[in-house]
Amino acid sequence: MQGILIVLILPIIIFIVSIVGFLLLKKWYVTPIIIFIIFTVLAITIYKGTLFSYVIFYTALSIAVSLIMKLNVYNK
Repeated sequence: MQGILIVLILPIIIFIVSIVGFLLLKKWYVTPIIIFIIFTVLAITIYKGTLFSYVIFYTALSIAVSLIMKLNVYNK
């Protein structure tokens, strides 16, 4: 069950949160920073740091989505 959560559900949640965060805050870098902090704390406390590579992946996904949103919103 944790594998499905980590591989399928969390990236979808990160995608949605990044879009909503960008639209609400109008800053592309705020949501990835928040996601990095939250998932770092979760990785250290719950998973004892073993899933830190996923923290980097989720942060990179959030940065990519935020930058794509920035390019789409400001180029119109």
